[in-house]
Amino acid sequence: MVEGELTAEERAELERLRAKAGGSWARRGRWLGACALLLVAALLGTIAVVAVYLRSEVLDTNTYVQTVAPLSEDPVVQDALAHRLTDEIVARSDVAGLATQAAKRLEAQGLPPQLSDLVGPLVSGINSFIYGRIHGFLGTERFQTAWQNLNRTAHDGLVTVLTGEKSRFLTSQGNTVTVDVGELLTMAKQQLAAEGLTIVEKVPDVSIQYPLIQSDQLPKIRTYTRLLDVAGTWLPWVALALLIAGVLVAPNRRRGIIVGSTMLGVTVALLLGVLSFARTYYLDRLPPTVQSPAAVAAVYDALVRFLIASLQTLLVVTLILVVGALLAGPSRPAVAIRRLLNRGLNAGAQALTRAGGWVAATGRTIAGAYHPIQIGLVVLALAGFIVAQRPSIGAVLWVTAVVLLLLALLEVFVRAGSRRPATG
Repeated sequence: MVEGELTAEERAELERLRAKAGGSWARRGRWLGACALLLVAALLGTIAVVAVYLRSEVLDTNTYVQTVAPLSEDPVVQDALAHRLTDEIVARSDVAGLATQAAKRLEAQGLPPQLSDLVGPLVSGINSFIYGRIHGFLGTERFQTAWQNLNRTAHDGLVTVLTGEKSRFLTSQGNTVTVDVGELLTMAKQQLAAEGLTIVEKVPDVSIQYPLIQSDQLPKIRTYTRLLDVAGTWLPWVALALLIAGVLVAPNRRRGIIVGSTMLGVTVALLLGVLSFARTYYLDRLPPTVQSPAAVAAVYDALVRFLIASLQTLLVVTLILVVGALLAGPSRPAVAIRRLLNRGLNAGAQALTRAGGWVAATGRTIAGAYHPIQIGLVVLALAGFIVAQRPSIGAVLWVTAVVLLLLALLEVFVRAGSRRPATG
């Protein structure tokens, strides 16, 4: 043998080390690709929740009405609205002016000159009376119906404007789109007149324009609306596909599920934190012209409550996936739990075999597609959450329980179809 030449054993060991090094680099490359896919999936998944929420609120009138309907029963909002309508009626009916004129006429007829001093308390009393009547009206079923009809009408018109259509309920001039809420003033005036306060009949049926959108570029807003519609429809499915792809690319799929779910959970938690900070920042910087900050807070909370609930639900889903993947791992607690479950599954399989030969035949049939069925059930559950758009945490827990029950039932049938059910 020439000096420096490798022996057969040394060459074999060298080739083994080279193969191991090559495999290590390939494994690292797969993990790098998987993590990239999972990170993009986590980011898109979080954005998808926001896109679905915005799409439903902006383009779905029924969803919007469901969102704002509770505001009509909120005491803080009722109080703020009663003050606003009272101010409108008092200002437009010129109660102070009429009272002053009446006092001057009476003084001219010989009554004490101090009569003018009673104008202020009289106006204040009328103001309080009107406020009380309006506030009482806002607690009636008639107002609840009017509130929903008003918001439905406004939102229908908003959708037509955002999609480039026209609506007879909205006014679009220059850079502003407004809705007329004068209907509420008319209804309040009619209610007060029916209760004997005939002075309000002099208040004309006027238009009260409430701004919905102010923008110098409405065409661009309509373009963004179309993009929002597309994003809200397809982005959740793209995120789910990337999540599945990342798990499949990962060398260890169980760890891939843990990594992907953790990334998604972290991004969702960060967004929840941003929303909490944004609420505090917004409410702390309200302009001094806002008369009821509490009412603004109530409106803000009502508008974002479904978004927050959706994010919290998604966070629970990620926790369930992480816990499930951890229980499938090699840790001592996971092994102990699986050992206990195996005993129960084996006992169930043994009891099921007594039902007849069809049980074993069914188990053998299922065994051929066992893993695809498992994956299919989980993917189907995730797809169901996307289709539902607003699944609650309770619904997630119920679906998880049903999926686990189905998986356990499949396992029992597969073990019953085997002559020797698995013990480990």
